[in-house]
Amino acid sequence: MASRVFTVDLGAWSVKLAIASPGIRGATLINVVERLVPPGDQPAEQRAKQTLIQMIDELRLRGETGYIGVYGDQVFTQVLEFGFKSLRRTELEKAVGGELEGVVPVDLEDMVYCFEPIPLPPDAGGVLPGDPVRGRVAAPAEGMRVLSYAMRRDRAEQLIAFGVQCGFDPRGVLACAGAAIRLVTHTPSLMKARTDGPVAVIDIGHERTDVVVVHQGKAVFSRSIARAGKQVTEAIARHWKHLSYEDAERAKHSDGFVASQTEPATSEAWARIHQVTVTELTPFARDLRQTLAACRARTGFAPLAALLVGGGSRLRGIGSFLTEHLGIPSWRLTSDDIGALAGPKIGAEAAANLPIDSAAMTVGMAYDAAGGRPQFDLRSGTLAVRVDLSFLRAKAVPLGAALLVMAAFAAGSAYADLYRLKKARATLTTRLATETQEMFGAPKSPEDVLSSTGPGGVAAISPLPKMTAYDVLLEINSHIPPKDKVTLDIGTLNIDDQKVDIQGTAKTPEEIDLLVTELKKIDCFRDVTRGPTDTGENGVKKFRLTINAPCM
Repeated sequence: MASRVFTVDLGAWSVKLAIASPGIRGATLINVVERLVPPGDQPAEQRAKQTLIQMIDELRLRGETGYIGVYGDQVFTQVLEFGFKSLRRTELEKAVGGELEGVVPVDLEDMVYCFEPIPLPPDAGGVLPGDPVRGRVAAPAEGMRVLSYAMRRDRAEQLIAFGVQCGFDPRGVLACAGAAIRLVTHTPSLMKARTDGPVAVIDIGHERTDVVVVHQGKAVFSRSIARAGKQVTEAIARHWKHLSYEDAERAKHSDGFVASQTEPATSEAWARIHQVTVTELTPFARDLRQTLAACRARTGFAPLAALLVGGGSRLRGIGSFLTEHLGIPSWRLTSDDIGALAGPKIGAEAAANLPIDSAAMTVGMAYDAAGGRPQFDLRSGTLAVRVDLSFLRAKAVPLGAALLVMAAFAAGSAYADLYRLKKARATLTTRLATETQEMFGAPKSPEDVLSSTGPGGVAAISPLPKMTAYDVLLEINSHIPPKDKVTLDIGTLNIDDQKVDIQGTAKTPEEIDLLVTELKKIDCFRDVTRGPTDTGENGVKKFRLTINAPCM
């Protein structure tokens, strides 16, 4: 396994990169870096290219395992419903591909896709008891539902080529659902709020907002909204006409604010700022409400809380504002959440100086990738075959060296064991020669001792018994007739070094005769002597058998 794994988020405003180290007990976050995309007229991806190259060189990530995240309009997100309840993964993949070809405007051969089954919704559809349910709630599925991501194959190839040009061969192209799942599992504030139902992870970026609903460690719904921080910046630039776009962006970061009943404006200046930002945030909240309603109508899950991440979540008052407009608790990452996401290697104090809140989805993606098998990897099909082969070729030299080292250690260990055995044999041979010299007057080898004869010219008999008492007991048990033929009750069974005594009862003398016949078949028993038979209560026959057993 690679010593480091990193994930890249090519945002419209900044490039985010998270580095994690895989481990048996789970991944450990090493670093999180965010750099602004240089301004210009070229597409944001091209402007971000040189920035990413510098980050990879500075962090010495060339040759390490890297992943690229995809969001928004780059993917087609669908919730598919099938009539069957279970199917093998390979067969389900064919069914998903066939269904996607009918709903996505891309031919199947020009498409790459990934998917995961959705768990069954709770009885109340994720809604707390007593809460009013607005809008339609999806009926229980007759079979199963699947969350899928699809994208054009040529776009996936472009991203892979982009990564190669920046200094690494992307191991995967990851959709945001896997990152949201890891983010939920690493956020302590969700546990403190006792939010054990569906949670909406809302990643507010610069040009888009991604919403992923997570329930029981599974992504159940995903959608991207074409509203985010950019619209707020444009509103500020329109209102204060003397501000350039870049100055409006800086003003939003330093003085941006939206009021709510929980956090009202405390001055006239804050009220003016609120009047500007709310013009864009109100339709933004409306789009989020429609997204959560679509989740409930499509899957039956209604989120009980919302976790706000991304650069847009830093806007003052956004948590309280969305709480009132969405009707569910909405909050940013707390300091404890940031410390938990940072992990022990970074530490809570150092984490405060890292952009973990704005790069939270990138961090979640790093945890997802470091696990070895990301849940939603769009580098699939023939692309996955090529990356696997290239990965093996790249690692061929270190893998071959590791195998040679392991073979050398194994040969060394085998030689050491053989040397110890030979040394022990020499010691025992010397000891045997000394003791046979004292006993027989001449040293003897092991073969001479074993072939030597006892008194009368007969080969010496080994003092070890051929059978133990436990072996004799097993032989007796295996030769007792079945229950449909005899009804025995053994009261006493005594096994010593010469004989075996058995006392018990049977229904008829014939059953005792059958028992004696079977016991005589044991090779170790030389003579089975039957004592007198007495009649007890209810006509049962009491017997006693004495058996000569020279094998003991």
